Amino acid sequence: MPNSARLRTLAITAGLGLVAFAVLPAAALACSRVTWTGADQQVITGRSMDWPYGFNSHFHVIPRGEVIDGAGGINSLRFTSRHGAVVVSGSTEPGGVVDGVFDGMNEQGLAANLLYLAENDFGIASADTRRPRLSFAAWTLYLLSQYGTVKELVAAVREDRIQIVPVPFGPGGKAKATVHMAVSDASGDSAVIEYLKGKPVIHHGRQYQVMTNSPIYSEQLKLNGYWVTRDRSKELPGSIQSPDRFVRGSYYNAQLPPTSDPRQALAGVMSVMRNISVPWGTPDPEHPNISPTWWRTLLDQKNGVYYFDSALSPQMVWLNLRQIDFSPGSGIRAIAIETNPSLQGKLNAQLRPGTAIRFLAPKS
Repeated sequence: MPNSARLRTLAITAGLGLVAFAVLPAAALACSRVTWTGADQQVITGRSMDWPYGFNSHFHVIPRGEVIDGAGGINSLRFTSRHGAVVVSGSTEPGGVVDGVFDGMNEQGLAANLLYLAENDFGIASADTRRPRLSFAAWTLYLLSQYGTVKELVAAVREDRIQIVPVPFGPGGKAKATVHMAVSDASGDSAVIEYLKGKPVIHHGRQYQVMTNSPIYSEQLKLNGYWVTRDRSKELPGSIQSPDRFVRGSYYNAQLPPTSDPRQALAGVMSVMRNISVPWGTPDPEHPNISPTWWRTLLDQKNGVYYFDSALSPQMVWLNLRQIDFSPGSGIRAIAIETNPSLQGKLNAQLRPGTAIRFLAPKS
């Protein structure tokens, strides 16, 4: 089949919501991420979290100078935070302890968003046990604590010195931690990081503003390339499957007005995230990519404000990173944000001393 015909067939199939995915595990990180860049050096990243169950999500403040165990098992990586960060942490097990980080932004404006990708392969089966190991549950915090820009981060990941450990999780340990990472910084630089056959595959550049789930990123770009040739004001794929969310997110992100008003910019990105979110209903345990959206985040990377929008709460909450002490010794702080619907507005004054996250680790 000619390449153009193949792309048309794939795109039409995706538009009908009938993309033939590989068999997915019983639970998985399935979400959407969009980064918008605008006037006056504005950079805003939006992210949705779609899942069969809640995470007991928290805001965690991690200051500089914290020594962190990467929970990698054999030859586990221990690292000291170079940059302070605020992360959305939570439990990978329903009703369990907080043991993972899924999203975050550091004091330099670097954002990291962990999403599900069925095809991701960290190469753990044949990995050299002498390499430092890091649980996938700690990967997001590791990146935020060590790097200030996407360029610096990408250069380090290309060296491939750390082994990410995909620890099984969820009820019965049936979920496979096949995840990929989107990163962006205060300059608007962006990258998508996948591991295929055990090696990092990186798409680096300001143009890589949207990420969802399967298929792999190079295929997503081809599918979206087909829709770019269509009149998307009249026809857009409308299902909640990953390729359709990618196409809609790309289109609507590009249509946002070039405003210099921060309130309008935040509202614009949130409107895109709501368009590619999944309404609540009965979760499909065999296809977690169509689980409901539990929460969304907006990361204002110019002004250092981190917003959290829970589907279970009528109001948004946020932290202003410019008003947080990240100095060494200032201590870890936290607040539960998913289970407390009475919270509203800025939460800086409501942060309380917290304990270090004990990341999900492989069973010995």
